[in-house]
Amino acid sequence: MHTVRELSNFHGRQSGTAGGQATAAYVASRLPEAALQPFPIATVQIEPLVRAEFRVDRRVVALEKGQDFLPIINLAPTGQISAPVVFVGYGIASPSLGLDEYQGLSVAGKVVLFVRGQPKGFAGRVSHADKVMTAHAKGALAYLTVTGPILSPYEERRGMTTRPVALYEGTASGAVPGLWITSAAADVLLQPVGRSVRSFQEEMDRQLAVRSADTGTELLLELVARRLDATASNVLALWPGSDPLLREETIILGAHHDHFGVQAGLLFPGADDNASGTAVLLEIARVLATTGSRPKRSLLFLSFAGEEQGLLGSRFYVAHPRHPLSAVKAMINVDHAGVGNGYIMVGLSKLEKAAAQAAAKKVAAADKLELYGLFPGGDHVPFAEAGLPTAAIVTAGSHPDFHQPTDTPEKIKPELLALITRYTLALVWALANNEQ
Repeated sequence: MHTVRELSNFHGRQSGTAGGQATAAYVASRLPEAALQPFPIATVQIEPLVRAEFRVDRRVVALEKGQDFLPIINLAPTGQISAPVVFVGYGIASPSLGLDEYQGLSVAGKVVLFVRGQPKGFAGRVSHADKVMTAHAKGALAYLTVTGPILSPYEERRGMTTRPVALYEGTASGAVPGLWITSAAADVLLQPVGRSVRSFQEEMDRQLAVRSADTGTELLLELVARRLDATASNVLALWPGSDPLLREETIILGAHHDHFGVQAGLLFPGADDNASGTAVLLEIARVLATTGSRPKRSLLFLSFAGEEQGLLGSRFYVAHPRHPLSAVKAMINVDHAGVGNGYIMVGLSKLEKAAAQAAAKKVAAADKLELYGLFPGGDHVPFAEAGLPTAAIVTAGSHPDFHQPTDTPEKIKPELLALITRYTLALVWALANNEQ
């Protein structure tokens, strides 16, 4: 817990800022013979003054940042926007798949509101980025997005809620200013057309149809974003193995140390995401260094920067490895290790289930292990894409403060952090000793 509290003090640990570099230096000071791997980064900060208001039936409804909305972190043209709001359902424009929610609408010079995800009956796959690109192509000035109260099985498993979360879109061209709003705020906009987010989702699940509408409301938005061109740093530390032959092979233990920094004047401490995973990594390194224990294979501790900005640090390492990827036998990644329901959730790719199960049994947690396939997000993904066996370790259950300013150290459960640390050490130790 001491490490989690200390990591929560680096101004949100945003890569490309002074707080991000101070975090890398702190991690390096806690790892044996650590080295930095710097790489260039372009990052975004939202200025503190952000104003958002709805105009509904001649009323002005002021929104509170951090409560009613969080700004999307991107480099869209900023300043002041005042424009009508058009509801475009799920924001899907796929006529060939039977759903074009922009059909018959003109959104040029307007603000679009869309629900995250997609309806049950839709056969295609549409990402958030696809929806933003469609809005931009249709000429929208800005967008509002909302998580509806009817969640997908994946969202339920991850413990998501309807609260807005920070979303980093970065410095890409073609960006559109955006806000992630609460379902209650979205309902204010939908009330004039006799709808709520829940009723829309229920109707769409019953029958796939276009239910878009001009809401008759307006959004006033004042927001300024600035670009920072800087340097971020991964932190590496090699713990050499003891076997003369197997020491040439490597097990990687990774965790990202970055978070969102300070956005729109709001501090994002990132205690669960991912001060917790970083604390697990540092504690395992401390135990090995204190006891002098060396497994047969070498261990490479990797603390990544730039995860929140699109896995930048892990992708940079895979493209520029300090140690041959051909010698890597497994990559273990720890993220979100301090909050949940007491169970361990592990996503495996090319790694035997038996290894994950044996590690749980070794720490008397066989009844607390949930195994899945490859998780789609996290620093393990670039390694999996390179063909390496990976395991992504997280705490199961709800993470209600995910990507929010309320992800603070007092929310961390020490017993969960200890459980994940014991399990991760058992798995890494078994893999590094070539145990079957």
